[in-house]
Amino acid sequence: MCSPEQLDTIRRLNDLARSQPGTASIANVTLGFQSLPDADRFAALAAIVGFSQFTGDNDPHGEHDFGAVYRLATGTWTQERPSDDKAIAETVFWKVDYYDNTLTYGSEAPWDEQQTKRVLTIMLASEY
Repeated sequence: MCSPEQLDTIRRLNDLARSQPGTASIANVTLGFQSLPDADRFAALAAIVGFSQFTGDNDPHGEHDFGAVYRLATGTWTQERPSDDKAIAETVFWKVDYYDNTLTYGSEAPWDEQQTKRVLTIMLASEY
């Protein structure tokens, strides 16, 4: 368990990792995500970078380390899950994980950016 200050730092660093993929984090995408048409990939990335729909359901620990974005049947991408599952054409998950500086083990101090590398993974929900 970490202190409230450490949790605030983790949340801030995760928000930075998500909003600046490849700069504030190592960014990985799966083959499925990479195979989406360019317009869908770019729209999904824009929704991920701007993600703000954190709730107790998708963020129970308050770390801002996971989320999902949705392509609706209309082609529009959104952070908000529609109430009708039939309206969803594609779901993309994103996740921030914490590793030690060698990327071998999980970080023992995810609030310490000197000891922790953040890895952002983006995947189709169907690949999970």
